[in-house]
Amino acid sequence: MSYGPVVIGADLDLAATARAIAEPPRAAMLLRLMDGQAHTARDLAEAAGISPPAASPHLRHLVDAGLVSVTVTGRRRLHAIASPEVATAIEALAAISPLLPVESLREAHAGSRLQTARVCYSHLGGSLAVALARRITADGVVDAMDTNGGGTVGTLDHPLLAELSIIDLSGFTGPMVRGCMDWTERQAHLAGRLGTALLVAMLEHGWLLRRPGDRALNISAAGTGHLTKLGIWPLDAIAETTSTG
Repeated sequence: MSYGPVVIGADLDLAATARAIAEPPRAAMLLRLMDGQAHTARDLAEAAGISPPAASPHLRHLVDAGLVSVTVTGRRRLHAIASPEVATAIEALAAISPLLPVESLREAHAGSRLQTARVCYSHLGGSLAVALARRITADGVVDAMDTNGGGTVGTLDHPLLAELSIIDLSGFTGPMVRGCMDWTERQAHLAGRLGTALLVAMLEHGWLLRRPGDRALNISAAGTGHLTKLGIWPLDAIAETTSTG
């Protein structure tokens, strides 16, 4: 008697992945790794607010669950998000998760920086990212996109892309463009190849600067100047120009 094709399991074990993430130190480590960089156990322990010895079992859980990969370079063990799929899952969870309570002025400043500009694994997140997505979409570079699927890049002929020397997206992987729900702005920002190209170019041109210790980005004076000239940033300056123009 045949019962059809052999299945490995009855259904997906979402609870196993949830258990791997559920401890606050592990969640903090995953969020730190969303800067798209590889980090030592000491870096991740500091991000989680625990000692390096205490971090070891947490990292082992994340590695065993397939959420984090480890690369050995000499005497250093570097940890990174295991795959783009893991990063996408963390992005989705971030969009439905409550914010952590602010318990100090330092945490308030950190939250403000994350809300303005941050690395979202392979692309830019925050209010700057949403402003860029609005302009790119309004000017016809991409068609209207949502977070349920990808979009289409209609042209790379745009002043912003010209200033950043973005003329080709073939050096990047993934869909040409897709919407990623921004957890602070509750609107879509740009992901996919175009989103990665923008982040890489803005870092290379010095418009954005990485910060040690977190995934927030500083907008440099040069970046503010270029973005203001293009009418993209800062948002209060744009609103004032619109109201008086």
